[in-house]
Formats: sequence, structure tokens, C-alpha cells
Amino acid sequence: MNRFRYGLVALAVWLGAHSGFSQDVRGHWYGIGRLQVSQTYQDYLSELTLKQSGKNVSGSFQYYFKDSLVKVNIEGSFDAVSRKLRLKPFKMIYYLSPTAQNSIDCSMSGNFDLLVSKTESVLNGLLVTDADHKYTVPSIGFRLKKSNDTANWVRADEEIAVPGDTVPRLTASQPVSEPVSEASLSTEAFTRREKVFAKEIVITERKLRIEIYDNGQIDYDSVSLFLNGKMILPKSKLDHRAIRLSIEIDPSLPYNELSMVAENLGMIPPNTAALVVYDGKNRHETLLSSDLSKTATIKLVTKSP
Repeated sequence: MNRFRYGLVALAVWLGAHSGFSQDVRGHWYGIGRLQVSQTYQDYLSELTLKQSGKNVSGSFQYYFKDSLVKVNIEGSFDAVSRKLRLKPFKMIYYLSPTAQNSIDCSMSGNFDLLVSKTESVLNGLLVTDADHKYTVPSIGFRLKKSNDTANWVRADEEIAVPGDTVPRLTASQPVSEPVSEASLSTEAFTRREKVFAKEIVITERKLRIEIYDNGQIDYDSVSLFLNGKMILPKSKLDHRAIRLSIEIDPSLPYNELSMVAENLGMIPPNTAALVVYDGKNRHETLLSSDLSKTATIKLVTKSP
């Protein structure tokens, strides 16, 4: 009898834990969206940020379209029993638009299934258009993985392992081993190439968090990062998973320089990446483009809070 009671208790605990786990989709979800067509187009590097109150869901959907980061507000519902997320229709840039600034909007809604395992939570599904435009606006398939370290801040100082990647992902607080032949080659390339200033960002904090990842189709771009001429990230391959670093700027300088050196040109030149700078509660996004003759650089200008 006692064994039977213990079994019931264990079953109740298991069901309660899994039921509670499945009832919540709040948080940050990252991944890539691909057009459901036979031709090849740029992928949608995306972030879905969700808040949940009961069955109601709200938040924002951010995605890179060619040269720009686009953000739209979304609403919907989540059924904890079926684990289905529904997003109400919202405006999205038509995939054949030339740029985000010169674009045509189309209406799309979302249908996703929540898949939960011991190691990850994933939203699998589609963005689809309405019945009147289903032959001209293709669906976009998504696999969005939940990030447990970006709700408030990215997890402090971690090594990020990427399957199949022989290059370790390091934080800026971890020392770069010297001497290293690849590091020496990267430093030589940084010194030799022309610096092109892509953007100026005004910051108020001394300690910053940065994220860098491929901004479109994964084409095996590899980069290294330099802060004021000093390497902070050795040669690393970019994909849709962000490489995260902690950096500390020098407030005595008129501005600090953050540079991205192209280690190769990938399959689709030039070497492009999306860079996000977290400055306290502020978030700054920019696109960087480097090649074997020019290095993309941003200026970090310090301003008193």
C-alpha cells in the first residue's frame, strides 16, 4: 500500500511539474525563419519576445530584413493543454521588397507548437498569410529556441560550445592564449586593413554586453573582434546563435573603437554580421560588413547618465 501511495505522489509531482512547464511561453525565443518556396532567399534571423497572462500572449517580433532590423508588436493566445501558440495577424514586410525602407507590407499570422524536452524548449511553426494572398505570399517556417539567459541579462562570463565548431566561444573576460598563430594573423590583418566607421553609439555604462551573429543566410562567415586595437574575440564562426561577450570600455578616451575583422568571406561576400550592444537598460543594434581590405568599426561614445 505504501508503495502504491508513493507511486501516486511521484506521478502527481511529475504531472504537476510538466503541466506547469507547458503552461508558459513567456521569455525570449531565437531562431531562423525560412520561406517555404523552392527558390533560395535570405533567411529571417528572428527574436520573439513573449509575455503571458493566462491564455493571453503579447510581446514583440524582431527580424532582420536585408539591411534593417524590423520590430512589430504581436498579440495572441496559448493553449497549455494542446501546447499551441496562435499569433493574431500583424504586418510583415513582403519578401520581394527591395529594402525595409522601400517595402510593401503583408498580413501574416502565426501557428506554433511548443515542444519541451529536458534540454530545451522549442516553438515550431509557420507564419501564414490570409486566404486572399496565399498564392502570392509564401509561408515562413520557424524553429525558435527559448533562451534562458536573456530575460534580464545574458548569462555572465560563459563559454559557449557549438557542435562541430573547433573554435571555442569565449567571453571578453577570459584571456586569449598567446602566442597563437591565428591570433597573430588576425592582429596583422587588423593593423593592415582600412577601418571604416559604420556607426556611432552613445553609451552611459562602463561595462557592456555584446552579442554578434550572422544576420542572414548562414554562409560560414568567421570573424574576430578588437576593442581599441586589442583582440577580445579570436577567430570564431558566425551562425544564428549569438556569441556573447562582456567588455569594459575606457572612459578616459574620447571614444572607444569596436572593430570586426573578416577572417574569410564565407560563401556570400562580404562578411556581414548583426551586432547588439546592451548598455544598462538600453539596447543598440547595428549591421557590420567587413571584407579582406576593410574592417567595420563602431564608435562607442561615453555620455554621463
